[in-house]
Amino acid sequence: MPPKRNQKGSNKSSKAPSKVASKAPSGASTPALRTEPQTPVKLAPGLVGLTFGQSFSSVAVIDKEGLADCIANDDGERQIATALSFSGSEFYSGIPARAQLVRNAENTVLAFRNLLGKTYDEVKDVKQPCNSAPIVDSNGVPAFKVDIDGTATVLTAHDCAVRFLRVLVSYATDFLGRPITDAVLAVPADFSDKQIKALLAAAEEAGVHVVQTVPEAAAALTAYAATDLSSTDVDKLPIDRNTVVLDVGATSTTATVVAVRDGLFHELASVVDRIVGGDLFDEKLMDWFGKEFTKKTRVPLEESNHRAQMKLRLAVEITKKSLSASTSAPCSVESLAEGMDFHGTINRTRFDLLASSVYSRILDQVTAALEQAKLDPLQVHEVLLVGGTTKLPTLTNKLYDVFPGSTVVSSQIEPDEVLAKGSALQAQSILATFPPESPNQKDLIRASTTEQAVIAPAALSLPLGFVLEPELANDPANLAFVTLLDQHTPLPARRIVDIPVESDATNEVIVALWEGEPHIKVTLPETKIGQAKNAVAAAAGAVFDAVKNATGAGKGEDDLTDDEDDDEEIRTVEVRATKAITDLVVPVDASKKDAKVRVTIVVDKDGKGHLEAQQQVPGAQSVRKDF
Repeated sequence: MPPKRNQKGSNKSSKAPSKVASKAPSGASTPALRTEPQTPVKLAPGLVGLTFGQSFSSVAVIDKEGLADCIANDDGERQIATALSFSGSEFYSGIPARAQLVRNAENTVLAFRNLLGKTYDEVKDVKQPCNSAPIVDSNGVPAFKVDIDGTATVLTAHDCAVRFLRVLVSYATDFLGRPITDAVLAVPADFSDKQIKALLAAAEEAGVHVVQTVPEAAAALTAYAATDLSSTDVDKLPIDRNTVVLDVGATSTTATVVAVRDGLFHELASVVDRIVGGDLFDEKLMDWFGKEFTKKTRVPLEESNHRAQMKLRLAVEITKKSLSASTSAPCSVESLAEGMDFHGTINRTRFDLLASSVYSRILDQVTAALEQAKLDPLQVHEVLLVGGTTKLPTLTNKLYDVFPGSTVVSSQIEPDEVLAKGSALQAQSILATFPPESPNQKDLIRASTTEQAVIAPAALSLPLGFVLEPELANDPANLAFVTLLDQHTPLPARRIVDIPVESDATNEVIVALWEGEPHIKVTLPETKIGQAKNAVAAAAGAVFDAVKNATGAGKGEDDLTDDEDDDEEIRTVEVRATKAITDLVVPVDASKKDAKVRVTIVVDKDGKGHLEAQQQVPGAQSVRKDF
């Protein structure tokens, strides 16, 4: 398959947007525009962007140049493992904590974020990954029992979140050289209000006030809206478009369909699978290399050998990352089992075969989200990739099998970092609202953003637009429909367009406003190859008829191939005019060259509105009709 567009990550800088994105439920709209970057905020308070993931987290800041940047920890990691471990008096977090799973799994805590805001009864059957510390009951809330400096200690999910967030924010504090007190936090699509409140409480206790939460899909869209992508296909997308945000995490996959309408993000559907994720790819590699180890050494790799299993898991995580950039990758583990070392390799083709079922399950989430949003893949303009697993080239190629060639599948912003960067850019836009010279800037920010900015407006169920041949109103199917306000545009809405006046026009122009309906048109093209096949078939038929007349033989169904079987159908999206809303007769002076007619349409939140038009010449008459 030929290379696809926009598959590689980019280090292009992300600059702050000019509109605010807000946390919103399904069907809500989130403002953000693809605009020119703002002037960086100077002497701003410590306000950062955070992503607190179930398996990995990150923190991003706006640097002195006004660019969004993910902060690396002391080990150079920008993706910090959401993990805590205790060994005697030592405390570990991030990747060092995951390394403790080999020898100290019972004192290592993983997967505690999703336990926030839940009772023990709700999660008592959840099995913790990698043989890590199990969930225990602590006064009805989920907790973990670990040994800290020789003392048995019970840490609730809240306690673990507080400890981890303190560590996460400390990296930004060290980078900026000043305390971090406030943050914008990206939250999962399926988090309940109770879980979000628990998350905010943990952040508050960790010393960070969350001034605003944003849905993870909105964070990704904000990052792309504020990033200079002028040399890519992403920047050429229409201002009104449909976007799929595909977020493949370590333990979950979320597909969100968003209608982007003139800078507003209107969520149409979101599908979450809490099983499918990058860890399933790791398990496929573990199974393959485990069998290879046994084949080479005749030493069985038992599932009960947790130390060996964890060593292999940590190794295949590196292998999977390498396969994202190379066609083959090694896997090496010292003393994997019974003192035997292991060294193996796997190529991407083999890996893709092993993981074919996982790819299919990820694509199933995309298909389910489109069905929920009632959209055809042809109606999707772009797919934004989020999460390290989306770097696998085969996943991108399989997405191109789902969507048409016109759909842009993009990972131009590093998929691992896009959520944190989007959150930081949202923080920047909040700061821009309250410049540093404002008295009590920090207090103003907190006062204005303590309440969640939730926008859940009505939206157009069908597109509104013009028809180019209103005199054909008796046959709407033949009307050429030009969309003005697209389907799913949040209300209230306003749109202004200028229509050219033909030089041979009379003294008036008719402007007809119609309601339309999207339709998938399927056609079978008459290609040159098809025409040639028709000619051959016709000639063959003539010969056959001559033979039949001479011999009386019958013609079998399979004797000649049906040329239509090989014709590839062409599917396109078109909007058909279905209902006349109103029309205007606009007086014009056709002698005025380049004197266009300016048309304004306004629709309020109840679906009522007006249409107004006027030629752009001095003294021209304005006409208006309500509908």
